[in-house]
Amino acid sequence: MKIAYLSPPVSPPQVLVEVPGSKSYTNRALVTASLATGITTITSASMSNDSDAMINALRLLGVSIEEAKTPNGSTLVVEGCGGAFTPYHGEIDVGPAGTTMRFLTALCAGIPGIDVILKGSERMHARPIHELVTALRGLGAEIEYKGSEGCPPLRIHSRTHLKGGTVEMNGSVSSQFISALLLTAPLHTGKLSIEIQGEQISKPYIDMTIQSVGDFGVTILNDQYARYTCAAGQSFKPKQFQVEGDASGASYLWGIAAISGGRVTVKNINPRSAQGDIHFPEVLARMGCSVSSDARSITVTGTKNLTAIDIDMSSMPDTAQTLAVIAACAKGTTTIRGLSTLRVKETDRIAALHNELAKVGISSETGPDSLVVHGGTPKSARIATYDDHRMAMSFAMLASRFTGIEIEEPHVVEKSFPNFWRIVQDFGLTVAIE
Repeated sequence: MKIAYLSPPVSPPQVLVEVPGSKSYTNRALVTASLATGITTITSASMSNDSDAMINALRLLGVSIEEAKTPNGSTLVVEGCGGAFTPYHGEIDVGPAGTTMRFLTALCAGIPGIDVILKGSERMHARPIHELVTALRGLGAEIEYKGSEGCPPLRIHSRTHLKGGTVEMNGSVSSQFISALLLTAPLHTGKLSIEIQGEQISKPYIDMTIQSVGDFGVTILNDQYARYTCAAGQSFKPKQFQVEGDASGASYLWGIAAISGGRVTVKNINPRSAQGDIHFPEVLARMGCSVSSDARSITVTGTKNLTAIDIDMSSMPDTAQTLAVIAACAKGTTTIRGLSTLRVKETDRIAALHNELAKVGISSETGPDSLVVHGGTPKSARIATYDDHRMAMSFAMLASRFTGIEIEEPHVVEKSFPNFWRIVQDFGLTVAIE
């Protein structure tokens, strides 16, 4: 087992920094570019393991993707096939990449002649996908479960294009299921309508999908998050596409400012982004931090007198772990609600947070979709990461102020933020991986 031994900087960081491109936007762009006819160039693309999994899978489906890596992101040249994918026969292993699994399920279901097994990590095979499979079967897909009912691995054996039609989906399970259908809707022979049952969660991720397909020339109608419609006969157009900086990744850097009392400016971020996590600095402002922005950057100046808050994080669940660790340093009791999807992520993130907060001397209580954190003074501890990139980066923030923080299996950050450890060293933190 590798361990990252972390030590605080000699003074609170004063840093101007760039974050990697959003893996959410990168993976959406890879799918839409592949479906277009012609050459798309994607700049500032994520170099995460999740995006690598998507690239590798699309290549197996006959898509030509050339990649040139730079220190701050990749340039991808994608030769789209206009929907005429290679009908691959064999296995595609996506590892722990949940977005890739969901998007590929919908994509492969619409490729005539394909006979593929989609599989992933052990945890992936415990993550639910039945809502998406049921919807795709309703559109004519042939999909069977090869392991536990309702979870990957999946066998997809398609004979024709999907026919389109109307499907119902539970809005409270995963926005990725809906995004998967919307991204691949132009493959269908008819109009696609998705009727949402219950309240739609993670609305910003739906917004990102609709924006992404719109950037590539396809219109999705959104009827107040209760119905989504893609008219038949539309097609994606190739283009030059620049990926926005990743607001989820930026949250840890802003979190370091909040905990340490330092000042962090993320300069390649869009304050008007559709990314839900772009609003995380507003959460920090409620806790006592100062926040400012311009057209392409957001600055957070922290305070060592953080105050507790009560907040619903259902619109930005990927930053709930960031907030929980910051709340450990705040005065008072912070209640974080709207976390139902965290139970079925890379790990049960609510349970994992409760366990690891206890190690640093911070008490908490959990509910089905909530976490209550009693702020205090964190102590030194070795943190288990549960094969979850966000656990590693969230608890690493404590080392911007407190000594003796150790992170197990630090390589897990490569899932979304491969250069995380290099960047925090630029903040003045000492990182020794042994």
